[in-house]
Amino acid sequence: MGAGAHLRRVAFRWQLTAPQPISRTVRSRLPKLTEAWFRLLFAEERLRTYGIVRVPAETDAALQSCYVGPLLALLERYARSGDVRIRSVYRDELLRYAPQRAAPEVRLQYFRELIPQLEAAILEEVPSAADRARATEELAAVHAPLLATPEKKRLTMLSFGDCLMYELRVFLLERSREAGIPLDMRSYYFSSRQGKGISTDSVLDAIERDKADLVAFSFFSYEGLPVYPALLRDAEKLSETDIAERVTQIMTQVRAFVNEVRAKTDIPFLIHNASGLPLSRYRRRLPLLPPLSPARRRTVAALNQAIEELVAHTENCLLVDEQSLVRRHGLRACSRSVVPGRAKHAYFHTQAFGDFAAGHYLAKLRAFHTLRRTKVLAVDFDHTLWRGVMAEGPVEHLRPRQELLRRLREAGILLVAVSKNDPGSIRWAEMHLQPEDFALLQISWRPKAEAIEQAAQLLDLGLDSFVLIDDNPAERHLVAQQLPTVQVLDALDADSWQALEWLLAFPNTRQTAEAKQRTALYREQVRRREAMTEPVDYNAMMQSLHLRVQFGPAMAGDLDRLCELVQRTNQFNTTTIRYSKAQLQEMMASPRYGIYVAHLSDRFGKQGLVLAVVVSRQGDVCTFESFVMSCRAMGFELERLALALTIEAEEDAHTFVGRFVPTERNNPAAELYSAHGFVTAGPEEWILGPGAERPQAPDWFEVQLLQAA
Repeated sequence: MGAGAHLRRVAFRWQLTAPQPISRTVRSRLPKLTEAWFRLLFAEERLRTYGIVRVPAETDAALQSCYVGPLLALLERYARSGDVRIRSVYRDELLRYAPQRAAPEVRLQYFRELIPQLEAAILEEVPSAADRARATEELAAVHAPLLATPEKKRLTMLSFGDCLMYELRVFLLERSREAGIPLDMRSYYFSSRQGKGISTDSVLDAIERDKADLVAFSFFSYEGLPVYPALLRDAEKLSETDIAERVTQIMTQVRAFVNEVRAKTDIPFLIHNASGLPLSRYRRRLPLLPPLSPARRRTVAALNQAIEELVAHTENCLLVDEQSLVRRHGLRACSRSVVPGRAKHAYFHTQAFGDFAAGHYLAKLRAFHTLRRTKVLAVDFDHTLWRGVMAEGPVEHLRPRQELLRRLREAGILLVAVSKNDPGSIRWAEMHLQPEDFALLQISWRPKAEAIEQAAQLLDLGLDSFVLIDDNPAERHLVAQQLPTVQVLDALDADSWQALEWLLAFPNTRQTAEAKQRTALYREQVRRREAMTEPVDYNAMMQSLHLRVQFGPAMAGDLDRLCELVQRTNQFNTTTIRYSKAQLQEMMASPRYGIYVAHLSDRFGKQGLVLAVVVSRQGDVCTFESFVMSCRAMGFELERLALALTIEAEEDAHTFVGRFVPTERNNPAAELYSAHGFVTAGPEEWILGPGAERPQAPDWFEVQLLQAA
């Protein structure tokens, strides 16, 4: 090799390893930049504007040495190493003294004011124009997610726990972004070390204020509840009986807490079990010592058994299995710091456990993001419910999959068969699933997108409530392309079936009598719609259905179905207020509110409780707060009947106000008030005054009025 070539190779290697302009600048100007960033981050006017309160004990000197300086060190380390974990910690630490629990739009405004100033402070210290241009580009890439406009449709998750939940946020936000899941995660801290506790009132206030979709609880990670670290400290001197008694005492408190919160909200809970972390200093560093003593292992095992039982017996609840994570990665690996050594005295002390937990969480978030609106599973047959092609001979049935679909059907999810097959080739006698388990059998050779579209019309459900599960990537691609609001799952991917298992813990499934009957009700609905397509006189057609309605105040026995109706219904729902069971109970007992329900049946069978009206009373004014009707009851003018009967029941009122809050999906309810004599009084209000003509009930209903208990 010639001398020139050798020098070129050396120069190239030096170029790859040479300090980046950001790294070089921060390292050489660290004291000056620390002072400049401190002034920007803690400018009094900005703190006042965004309601950010400094802790009195945190002096200016402490903030510079324990926060601002280490924050710049993180940026320098990432610029030098390219370690994306360091970048994640850096981005999250910018939230520490930001309005982190404010709406995403507020945080965006904050960062759009602050970050250009922080970047400018660094760029002023970069000497050459070329390096400045390069540094500008690199800083923009680092800060881009903090400056991106938040998506309107996002998941909001609240986390309650010790430091692990902050460490989880560091990595989960990054992973969710990469997975295309718009996540807004807000962390609420409680710790035995700092004496910060947790109360049901604070949790419920946060859920209501932040409009949460999911809530995560980590009672035993690190040093959350005070009783947990105390139990671990005492474990060596306790007998197994003593440990069992202490665990029972702890879980009695936790169970009462969870049940109290669950009684007030239906959103899914993610509850952590215990891992045994944190390790003591000696057990973390000395490989000859086992990470946990035998007594601590027994304690953690006893606690985890109790937590699993709690999760199994709590509705809409999933386990976050910390124990499986530490078994997979090792307790010592979980305890390793992600933050570089020079920042060991910083406020942040992110450990690898948060990174490992983020992967565990991401699978559950992806399942919730995909399936949260699911009402219908469109199911392929060959290579999905069995291995092989049934029309060609014997097949190997995948019983667990069929059993899972049966459980989902019993929890209220409709099944539609969309197999490309000759109906005569399906050997039902071999299968766990039977024809009556399916709301529709769309077994034919036509395109699956066409079959799903027709199913949506027959069931009168939106396509965004459908999920296709199919082994064929071409079929999934065509459906996704032609029906973009339909979610698709790969039947050959084990994660798809795990997601469907988790669906049983999401609010769109219910263990109620109504849910078990839903398939039969929709099968009747299809027959009903087919009967209504006959070209006959409309009034005669309605009379031929023998429609019967029971209408009156909601009773205690209606509560489960009432809650399900207001939580699940999107189309004919005037305000889409998702009342919890506890809220409905309170309103049923209050003279300020009235809740009316309608039960519908016809010559094809009973449809059950299909309509609910929530009114509030103030003097002689009655306001329709919510008017909700099941999709399967649409098309009979039941809404006109219910409107007329509610107005008649509210005999003390002279003026009626109807509220309609438009959404992307509730257009079927848009003309409820305008079509029945109400006049507009604003963008979301309609009024029926004292002298106005009242709506008239259709004459094809046979009505039985129910009396309050």
